Amino acid sequence: MVVSLLTWVWAEARWHELRVDVAATPGFSFHMVGTRDSTVREAPNRIHSALLEVGAKWPGKRITVSFHPSRPWQLGSSMDLPIALGVLMASGQVPFRDGLRAMGTLDLKALVSWVDVDRPAPPADAGIFIYPITAAWKPQGALWSPVKTLAEVLAVVRTGRPVEGAEVSGRLRTTPKWPSLELSPKAVTALGLVAAGRHPAFLYGAPGVGKTEFARAVHLLRSAVEPNLPYVEPPSNFTPVQLVGAKGAFWAAGTGVLFLDELGEMPVRTLEGLRKPMESLWSRESLPSPLVIGATNPCPCGFSGHDHLKCTCSANRISRYQERFSAPFLDRFHIALALSMRDERMAVPWDELVFKLRHAVDQQRSRGPWNGNGAMPIESFALDAGYSRDALETMHNWHKKSGLGLRALHHAMRVARTSADWNQRTRVTAHDAWLAISFHASQFRTTSTSDPWGPEHSWSKAMGLRSPEPQ
Repeated sequence: MVVSLLTWVWAEARWHELRVDVAATPGFSFHMVGTRDSTVREAPNRIHSALLEVGAKWPGKRITVSFHPSRPWQLGSSMDLPIALGVLMASGQVPFRDGLRAMGTLDLKALVSWVDVDRPAPPADAGIFIYPITAAWKPQGALWSPVKTLAEVLAVVRTGRPVEGAEVSGRLRTTPKWPSLELSPKAVTALGLVAAGRHPAFLYGAPGVGKTEFARAVHLLRSAVEPNLPYVEPPSNFTPVQLVGAKGAFWAAGTGVLFLDELGEMPVRTLEGLRKPMESLWSRESLPSPLVIGATNPCPCGFSGHDHLKCTCSANRISRYQERFSAPFLDRFHIALALSMRDERMAVPWDELVFKLRHAVDQQRSRGPWNGNGAMPIESFALDAGYSRDALETMHNWHKKSGLGLRALHHAMRVARTSADWNQRTRVTAHDAWLAISFHASQFRTTSTSDPWGPEHSWSKAMGLRSPEPQ
């Protein structure tokens, strides 16, 4: 028997109707087609336990689940409920109801929950719509049925009526308390790009310019779309094993934010040991890896380029300090930002950043299952990245003149794609390309002579450092 249910999926900043077909035929297996979302493919494990809790059973049949339309959307765990109902209807355990809509996440104790609590209510429909009571949506139809457990879901399906006495949660959406933070306009732009695309960032500046506040702001913004996001800030004296070993801080951060402060104080072996793990972000295996944000002072004493405090380091000492960061190490970072006390500052517009962030994240999720544009595989650049001809010419001309490797070009293309998403553009323009180039880590070369920067935009010049004296 084949049954069809309807559900809603949030993608491209709006609700899309999705049809879930479930077939129960002779055999004993489970197959799922029409999605690459790993979260959905884990649904049978959750559903099996939930069915046992309510006295139902997983049928001894060949179960095939199909999603239409088949798109590279992140469907999420809200597909648990329609799949579970499809299995029960196809196996004859509950009656089939044409046009039934359902969405929700099932846990092992058969409780129905909802993860994305900030989503607006889907469009109203005349049919039965079963959804978690924790979504806090006001019923927009007589047959809208908020439920708490799978047992209540089955009661709605059997009777065709909402559960009597069910009350919609009166929980109000709380507004997070954003800190009072001021950054330069360029730093605010970088903040949005780093948070939206999960691009590794390298921060450079004297103490007090806001490097730590920048990293914590990225974590706050990412937490708006990824609840319970880890934030790890290990000390600078960690050994390579403590940082990138099997149980090191790098892997302990999961998919959260790893802030590495005082990079200049870390041993060179530890710095170079980060190069290979950071490649896991954009590897074809798509290993779970954190968003790495590194920060360093401009010199050993930390006050080179400071407005009020005088630097006591010699030119040669500053040069040796900067040479700790090799070109291959800096090449692992997609965005590099120099912070200075001389910059004009503005209050961070949190509400505007969160609005743009959610739209940009939805755009990225609609393209594929990778974790942000920072992890976009190379194969996707030509398929669905949407680069205009001017943007591609700008990127290739810069790459040819700079003499950098392909990794630098790919990183700049990823940042350009995020810039377009951030500004709600479907196509990557030449403006996005130049913005990505301006944030590339090669600007921190102490003797940069390649276009488009030139020596006047080198690391030393930008931070007001003294040029190293010839040996």
